[in-house]
Amino acid sequence: MGEVEEQAYPRTFHTASVVEDAGQHIILCHAHQPWIAFAQMRRDWYSEEFVAPPPWAGTFVHAGFLVLDREQLTAPLADVDTSDLSQGEWREIRFYGITTLGGVIFNAWD
Repeated sequence: MGEVEEQAYPRTFHTASVVEDAGQHIILCHAHQPWIAFAQMRRDWYSEEFVAPPPWAGTFVHAGFLVLDREQLTAPLADVDTSDLSQGEWREIRFYGITTLGGVIFNAWD
């Protein structure tokens, strides 16, 4: 069954675990956008620790979410449109050494 864990950190996402016979799946749910991703382990922020969505991830799509895959999330920032990012967000990106789209989307910046 699922387990939801919340932290005191100012994260841009929530996490949940789904345990099945094949193992545990860590689900990342963006706090402000209908975006879902899957990760190897539970963390406070991510950069490249994403995994391919399990076969049942399509259930999220049918519910109106966008399931992001590992290729999208590990895309270098230089390869994506970052024109909507604020100066403050760029300051955090540089400070934390974020280099991927997933690192911007799933973060725990102050």
